[in-house]
Amino acid sequence: MPFIGTQPEVGGYSVLDALTASATASYTLQLNSANFVPNSANQLLVSLNGVIQKPGSSFTVSGSTLTFSSALASSDSIDFILAMGEPLLIGTPSDGTVTSSKLASNIGISTTGNIATTGSGTLAIAGHGSVGNAGTVAGTRALTVVGATDGTGSSILVGYNSSLASKFSVRDDGYVNVGNGLNLADGNLSVASGHGIDFSAGGNAAGMTSELLDDYEEGTWTPTVNGLSGAASGYSFQGGHYIKIGQLVFAQFRFTLTNKGSISGNYALIQGLPFNHAGSDGGSGMVNRFTNLNSAVSSLGIELGGGTPTAAWLTKVSSTSGTSDTYVTTGNIANNTFMQGTLIYRTG
Repeated sequence: MPFIGTQPEVGGYSVLDALTASATASYTLQLNSANFVPNSANQLLVSLNGVIQKPGSSFTVSGSTLTFSSALASSDSIDFILAMGEPLLIGTPSDGTVTSSKLASNIGISTTGNIATTGSGTLAIAGHGSVGNAGTVAGTRALTVVGATDGTGSSILVGYNSSLASKFSVRDDGYVNVGNGLNLADGNLSVASGHGIDFSAGGNAAGMTSELLDDYEEGTWTPTVNGLSGAASGYSFQGGHYIKIGQLVFAQFRFTLTNKGSISGNYALIQGLPFNHAGSDGGSGMVNRFTNLNSAVSSLGIELGGGTPTAAWLTKVSSTSGTSDTYVTTGNIANNTFMQGTLIYRTG
């Protein structure tokens, strides 16, 4: 707080310059030959003729002038005047007023579980690890802030020890890093070596070959209609969407031809699959809507198998009296054929 005049002393004690009594009541207070302005009369201890005077009644103070209650005589003796500094009262510091220079180099509680600085830039929790000034992690059972940066953002690590820095961390750019070998306690989910989620802790079902979920993807694809030779040359629409979970693909498609082009042969194929199928017994599908075929059929199906992993084979049940399906030929396809359907298959 700023002051007008001499800054009050805080916690200091000074004997003021000697005064010689004369036939007057007022005297100028000085310290080292400079006028001294106390904060109040209560700050002064005044001895007159060997008797301590009472502030406010025996004397008063205005600025640097001390005035006794009555004029003195030259025979009186002003023994001494002691200026006592303002007492230092410890209260609650204002926000933002305590700086690091006011703190000791080691701060802690000398009991189990204390939190302390070590004097070398490290914040330590006794028995529970520490955070170093260069981002190092020490100890066990730590909740730790990792200051090191791997080029993708500094991290906050929650873990058992420093080895988990590569297993689970929340980065300052909003992403979560999950690395090898992170297990969820009391569950059957763990992060697999390399990538993916390993469900093997849940037990093995009969015929199980893998319990690793290592892929998820969503996207679009462009279906085409072809024969064993040739390709359709015109479409008014081609579109498809897919979801891939592990090795299983769910794909939807729709197309409308404007020109069947040069397709020929005993088989009509849907190609442009988002992923190759697994070959024999790779999957199947259905055509839920179709128009403008050259031949009457009661239903259309799709087979994904054989030695062409890039193709789905169209099948049909002819007319309404058919008892088995056969393959759709390119002769069944017209210049304006429309189809819409779904494929479900395993990737190779």
